[in-house]
Amino acid sequence: MRPNGYASVVWVMALAAVIGCGSSSSSTSSAPKPSGLKKRVLLTNVEASVVNIIDASKDAPFPKTLAAPGATKIITANGQTAVLSSTQHVLTIINNTTEAVAFTMQLDDQPVDIAITKDGATVFAAERNLDEVRFGTTADGNVSPSILHVPSARRLVMSPGGAKLLVFSDPESQTNINSIFVVDTASKAIVQITSPNFDQPFSAVFGASDTQAFILNCAGECGSTHLVAGVPVPNPASVVSLDFSGVFSSPASPATFGPVIPVAAATSGFLSGNNLFVAGTAVPAPTGPGASCPLSRCGILSVVNTGSSTVSSSIPITDGLHEKIASTTTGRLYIGASGCSVDQGSVANTVRGCLTILNMNTLATTFPLESSFRQDFDVTGFQPITNRNVIYVIQGGELDIFDTTTDALETGITQPDILGNAIDCVQIDP
Repeated sequence: MRPNGYASVVWVMALAAVIGCGSSSSSTSSAPKPSGLKKRVLLTNVEASVVNIIDASKDAPFPKTLAAPGATKIITANGQTAVLSSTQHVLTIINNTTEAVAFTMQLDDQPVDIAITKDGATVFAAERNLDEVRFGTTADGNVSPSILHVPSARRLVMSPGGAKLLVFSDPESQTNINSIFVVDTASKAIVQITSPNFDQPFSAVFGASDTQAFILNCAGECGSTHLVAGVPVPNPASVVSLDFSGVFSSPASPATFGPVIPVAAATSGFLSGNNLFVAGTAVPAPTGPGASCPLSRCGILSVVNTGSSTVSSSIPITDGLHEKIASTTTGRLYIGASGCSVDQGSVANTVRGCLTILNMNTLATTFPLESSFRQDFDVTGFQPITNRNVIYVIQGGELDIFDTTTDALETGITQPDILGNAIDCVQIDP
């Protein structure tokens, strides 16, 4: 909830009917009617176990909610939305047209990440504790009995066309530190790719191809070290391009690699033309304030020229674990972290949190100020709003609406107040 001093709007929330148990269960015909809104954003509220609906043309909440136990990460494609639960072994499937919970998919264990194919037909869930990736169909809510075995499966990255899925193991497990897994989403075949070019692969950035991606090796930030005079030293992070177009062919051909490009740190990235923006926190992290770090402690955004395979710029950003990144039509890159160092703000009762805004044209950065009365400053969700110079930012459990031309909170509206704890959001209309 926003602290005193912020204008707020109380979100009226009525919990939807509890969905029954079983392999899947459908919503009842007594579900509330659709809102009729033309531009909707769905927002997960983990504390209330609901998904809120926002009128994204007016930045105003709508007094209808959808039940989703422990709602955290949310993804959408082709009229279907999937919600990850942080409290139960389920996924919630929402039909965007009817604006109702269609099914709850029953899983074997707590999901830690989800992905959905471009056609919205198939949703995948990583179950780290069971070394599994499960998948089900959104049309009927059924989970396939087939299991994709991946040790400590933690992170899922879907290709742009939805034909391939990359699966990354949890770095904390220290397993598969030189491997990733590729799933063909049609056949559900899975191939393990192991290479010395990998060093704690954390995530990936696709271009336009379903079979070519840049792999982000977090290396030292994820605990990978080498010995120097008997003393463990963190390994350098890196980026490497991967072409796996032939791994499912018959006969199969091996994956091929581009040059390994050293970067300061690498846990999330965004590709814009020939520039690959790679964010992370180096080990040890730069400290400041100073020219190389204007904050008390900094992460680094490396700008990689993919044509020359070189780093053209290294830009200080907030520190912490960087897993969220989004671009806007105004040439801004929003970079979010969790667990960052929080600095005192230049205005009374404010702090600098975990959000960095980069102007991709000038490479200038902005570090927005937040109320010091907040209890949490982690950035957990971004959603740029189409045909508007607005982006929704979820940080510290609140929804903050930014103007992407001023790099500041949007003026002329009452910033909404959430009764609960917001985690993620997604736009479901054009």
